[in-house]
Amino acid sequence: MSKKNKSSQFPGGQLNAPNKPNVTVNEVTPNHVITTATTTSQNQDNLPAGGVKPEQNSLVAYNHIQTYLQLSKKSDMDKEDLNAVLRLSTHLRIFGLLSAVAYVNQQNSQEGKVRERTVPVWSTLLGGLLNQPTDFNDHQSRRILMETVVKMAKENPAEYMANWRKSIILAEQWNFWARAYRKE
Repeated sequence: MSKKNKSSQFPGGQLNAPNKPNVTVNEVTPNHVITTATTTSQNQDNLPAGGVKPEQNSLVAYNHIQTYLQLSKKSDMDKEDLNAVLRLSTHLRIFGLLSAVAYVNQQNSQEGKVRERTVPVWSTLLGGLLNQPTDFNDHQSRRILMETVVKMAKENPAEYMANWRKSIILAEQWNFWARAYRKE
């Protein structure tokens, strides 16, 4: 695409996207684009919950996966760990963050192999998402995580929705890093 087409597509050289800083294209060369970013107070309010910028998502997700591996005393994700990460991704998209933390805390007849493999991964990743370290072996720790999300959903729905959106974005990165650490 030529420079002329870009400027007609983005009048004034402005590239604006929701939840992103205003970006002005100063110079386009064959090898790179030199830009200037400005952030308005409105854009600051639209940063993802927890202040994680999009370019940091992969590093944040990597740290969450590393935390799980350290807590579970593993060097790689096994097939069941990977399945649990993929299942969390789907659950977050369909049912939401509140449902995911409630699943981690269920105490009923759903005990079984799937649940035993899922709860450690989910509680670690969801705890990391909310900057609330969660020991997957400690029911009280998982309960506090759930109560935090329930309170957030009731008292600050905007923050809850922002965290839910953040979890869906991070889920793609969790999936990537879980696959990267998958034991053959």
